[in-house]
Amino acid sequence: MRTQRFNLGGIIAVVCAALSASIIASAADQPAGPQVSKALAKPLKAAQDDLQAKKLDDALAKIKAVQALPGDKSAYDNFVINQDLLYIYVQKQDFVSAIPSLEALTQQSQYGTPELQKTWFKALFGIYFQNKNYAKTVDVGQELIKRGYADAETYKTLGDSQKKLGNLKEAAAMIEQITAHQDKPDENLLLFQWNCYVEAKDDADGQKVLDKLVIFYPKPDYWLNALVPLRRMDVKDSRLQLNIYRLMSEVGALRLPSDYADMAEVALNLGFPGETVSVLQEAFQKNVFTEQREKDRYQHLLDGAKQRAAADQPALSKSQPPDGNATVQLGAAYMTYGQNDQAVTAIAKGIQMGSLKSPDDANLLLGIAQLRAKNNAEALRSFDKVKTSSNPGYAQLARLWALHASAH
Repeated sequence: MRTQRFNLGGIIAVVCAALSASIIASAADQPAGPQVSKALAKPLKAAQDDLQAKKLDDALAKIKAVQALPGDKSAYDNFVINQDLLYIYVQKQDFVSAIPSLEALTQQSQYGTPELQKTWFKALFGIYFQNKNYAKTVDVGQELIKRGYADAETYKTLGDSQKKLGNLKEAAAMIEQITAHQDKPDENLLLFQWNCYVEAKDDADGQKVLDKLVIFYPKPDYWLNALVPLRRMDVKDSRLQLNIYRLMSEVGALRLPSDYADMAEVALNLGFPGETVSVLQEAFQKNVFTEQREKDRYQHLLDGAKQRAAADQPALSKSQPPDGNATVQLGAAYMTYGQNDQAVTAIAKGIQMGSLKSPDDANLLLGIAQLRAKNNAEALRSFDKVKTSSNPGYAQLARLWALHASAH
């Protein structure tokens, strides 16, 4: 299982650009509003003159000297000192040294514009993260959310920080704040959530995210994971087993030689030689069988299936099944030859006739035929009838077929 990480390297660059662009006003430049203490006005003005001349080291020494002066300083004195220090450290790219000033400024936010306050908090957030102080990152991130400053990058960083702290469900919940508002959730975000739930051994929530992955990004690897719970079941019903293989085939998750072989044999045993032919032809085309013994065995099976299919397919249109079960079987046979409209008609008729041995199988087959006939809405209705089955295998498989129908 690969761990999904985000590219968060731009956080500091963006915030620091905003910090660098901010205007640092000296006491002398502010005729109205709060003023620095008279004793500090002259040395602070000298320090700010150095800043204007880009003499950063000289300015830093002067401000440090002001900071070390004995006696109480007003809140505004400290604000000006910390803002000047912050400007210097940002210019020098010394972000660790900037932390105390940023922390102080976020506590003195009444002196900054709303935009500047936002910049301070985001800068502190990003610096903590870059320095792997994930607990502090989370604390500041929560403040960003509280103040309405949070954006998608904030939630990504919070999610990553929570995960690094081992708070897996909290990490996934942070990412949910983004994906819940996206028409098509970002694939990387979903992967991050899913990995969190997998590591937390939260199968229920992990399955919900995996469902989104197969709907929005129906890749074979995601489907293989979605099929795991079903494949782990002890399935003894050969019809259910065949429909599992049919789904695997459609979503590109049929890969192992044993899967192709089993599907071909089950299909033939259930009276669908045409399906056996198509499965084995695909297997040989993809060079699935590597051992000569396997190649010989399944070539022999393929030759026999071709002979049976040659006799079976022309006879379908002449068949007059006596009951619902046989009519459903006829419809399934039509489906294996790609005659999906005829399949839908026959299976629906068989269901209407009633007295079925397996209504779940009949409705599932109807949904598959409707899906292959490009009638997704009707297919979903058919799958919905099976999703509430008392048979967990059919219920789970119908749910997965419904996801496949939703992904089209």
